Amino acid sequence: MDLKTVSGQIEDKLSELFEELRSGISEREDSRAFGAMIEKRITDNWERICADLGYTPLDRPGRRTIFDFAFQEAGRLVGIDVKTKDLDSTRYSDGGICAVGNLLKFLANDNGVFLIAEFGHNKSSERSEKRDIEYIRVAPFILLPQNAYRIENLGTGQVRLNYTVNQVWDEISWDRNIEEFYDLFVELAIVHYQRVSRDALKRIKALEDFKKHGYKYFTFGRR
Repeated sequence: MDLKTVSGQIEDKLSELFEELRSGISEREDSRAFGAMIEKRITDNWERICADLGYTPLDRPGRRTIFDFAFQEAGRLVGIDVKTKDLDSTRYSDGGICAVGNLLKFLANDNGVFLIAEFGHNKSSERSEKRDIEYIRVAPFILLPQNAYRIENLGTGQVRLNYTVNQVWDEISWDRNIEEFYDLFVELAIVHYQRVSRDALKRIKALEDFKKHGYKYFTFGRR
């Protein structure tokens, strides 16, 4: 599958879908509500988008799935995760994607293709209560530059992005294959879990000491 072509086709269709709304979208209460509005419009038009491109649309998945929309093409499952990025520098964005295990299961076990569809939005003006969509970018997750990936210890490990897709657009490795992605990502995950395991052993020792000394003083750090 030509990931650059597929990503470009989806990006073009999403750009067409939101062209009439690129200026002056009513501002929502928070970024989550704004994102829900974006997702609803895509949902309402998803079958038409896929029909135009010759793809087989799939029903929207459940909440635990790593993607928001999906289709089948040439026997492959393609999942799309929709991200809305508030470009206001004072607004926090954690760049969260999904759990490490869920990502690898989708890519390896399901032979899936994982795309990120990113909508950058900002205020129309300082006094306006409306927002403009500044850009729409669609890119394969496995082709982002290595320094874009990070893993944090939330549960079994959470995959996050250090940068927006738009920020690293010129650094996307369109020629990278899935094995090359696994080489860099699995090593990143191993280093993460090694660090987490060392921290866990230190915490276990602190708890054992706390119990051993009659619960007199507790700390996970040094006294």
